[in-house]
Amino acid sequence: MNFLVAGLNYRTAPTELLERVSVNDRNLSDLLLQLQMQLGETVVLSTCNRTEIYTTGEDLDSARSRLIASLGDMADLNEDEVSAVAYVYEADAAVRHAIRVTCGLDSMVIGEHQIAGQVQTALRLAGEAGSIDTPLSRLFHFALRRSRRIREATGIGRSRLTVSSIGVQLVERAIGSLNDRRVLLVGAGETGKLAARTLGRMGAGRLIVAGRNAERTERVAEELGGDWVLRDNLVSAIANADVVISATAASEPIITTEMVQAALENSDTDPHSLVMLDLAMPRDIEATVGELPGVTLYGLPDLQAIADEHRAERADAAAEAEIIIDRDVSLFNESLTALATEPVIRALGAHAEEIRIRELQNGLRRLKGLTDEQRSIIESMTKSVVSKILADPITFLRTRDDDEAASAVSRLFGLPEEDAQGESEVNEGDAR
Repeated sequence: MNFLVAGLNYRTAPTELLERVSVNDRNLSDLLLQLQMQLGETVVLSTCNRTEIYTTGEDLDSARSRLIASLGDMADLNEDEVSAVAYVYEADAAVRHAIRVTCGLDSMVIGEHQIAGQVQTALRLAGEAGSIDTPLSRLFHFALRRSRRIREATGIGRSRLTVSSIGVQLVERAIGSLNDRRVLLVGAGETGKLAARTLGRMGAGRLIVAGRNAERTERVAEELGGDWVLRDNLVSAIANADVVISATAASEPIITTEMVQAALENSDTDPHSLVMLDLAMPRDIEATVGELPGVTLYGLPDLQAIADEHRAERADAAAEAEIIIDRDVSLFNESLTALATEPVIRALGAHAEEIRIRELQNGLRRLKGLTDEQRSIIESMTKSVVSKILADPITFLRTRDDDEAASAVSRLFGLPEEDAQGESEVNEGDAR
């Protein structure tokens, strides 16, 4: 069984292309079912900086071809076009990539914490859709466990930086002091709330939260210590804001150039300067808004410079993390192999021990007058012989990762293959 992943991220694709493949949680179930029919077991991870498809396959060439075709369908690109902008990892490289992504090493903001929660959500949604099987489940649970260990061991996630927090840093650099600035937060999700909390710590003034659902928006506003409005009143809310931060899961822009133009014309300050930060993928704010006089618009690509500063500060921690991940890939492979073949190894050991004891007892009955010491020497010798005979087949089983190896050893030594397979299936069910 081979692991594969193909994807597009902020390093390989422009924002326009990332928008095409971005998928929100509401639409993910249908996509997973569609991909499962094309690929087999599937997990999709879609964040503001990446969209990735994880799958497994016995035949690497066939699985790779189907995976690239599926990503191309999502991006509306042909095979050559998607191959030019996508990355594909296979086998150990795919395992390594999954761990790097989950611990934040592959993020724009290195070591950021949000990604672990996003991976957990992707895993849960794949489970609810029925698109995930044991191999990918093991991979992502392993990656989540190891990501916590990597953070603890290296300090890669110190200061709890996120895309939201460096976005606020960018706003501060553009606007100067945030003291007493009026902030409009569009969207009541986790990304927006993180940005609002960062603004609060930096001294921002009045906060207004705009959302679609009155009950949820009011609850988030109360949590953040602000007021709230419904999105129907966005124009007037923008007119009374110095900073607008938008982070919704909308599939198309919800803040248009016409809306912002109307807000500027109805502003209580003249001239009205406005800094806008779009943290959504796909984008919430039309790109042409940034062309309006008095408006400074930032999007996710504009965060790269600040992210690079923090990346340089964490270079040593990142290097340590890479070393740990190298070991983790081997550890994961060993755990997979052990889970797949351990029932056969146990059955082989029990079979050999049964033969050893039976033949030892037969031999000792024919050898009269042996002392206890002589009997002990003979028993130790039989154990040693059996261990040496079993060493090669056990090594073979633990270095292979397929049912064919287990079946071959079972047949070779006359093991009860059906019993071993049944025990393996029980273990598989427990692992899920």
